[in-house]
Amino acid sequence: MPPLRTIWFACISLSYSILLFGTAMIMPRLTSQGGLGFGQMILPGSLAILTLTLTIMCLLIKHNYKVGMVGIHLALLMPLVSTALLSIKAWDLYQESTSANALTSQATLLGMTSITSIYVFVTMMLIRPKKEEAPATMDSQEKTTAIGQ
Repeated sequence: MPPLRTIWFACISLSYSILLFGTAMIMPRLTSQGGLGFGQMILPGSLAILTLTLTIMCLLIKHNYKVGMVGIHLALLMPLVSTALLSIKAWDLYQESTSANALTSQATLLGMTSITSIYVFVTMMLIRPKKEEAPATMDSQEKTTAIGQ
């Protein structure tokens, strides 16, 4: 069983994945094209799947130390990457909607999700798992490489 802080970290990451998945499910409903906006689901949906994969990887820290550490560190970066990508998409949607005098519901949703991503990143930084000793099954070279000392 992974350490308690790793489990808390994974719960936050899983919640963030659910938020991104929910955003992906709501996006087609907010389109003015009569339900033809399924292309808007691609970005938040792919970010949700990637975040879920990284969550699973960080829970594998007791079985495979290197995979777990990669999962934790990449899961820490996902909210920042998501913030950048979702903000760019929100800005593009906002520019399109202001030129066509249309509603900006999708841009607003993506903007709020971007702001929430920053909050998730700060929370993950505060609760991230402490550096652990490598498992005893590794030899000294693998421990040095895995821990980075």
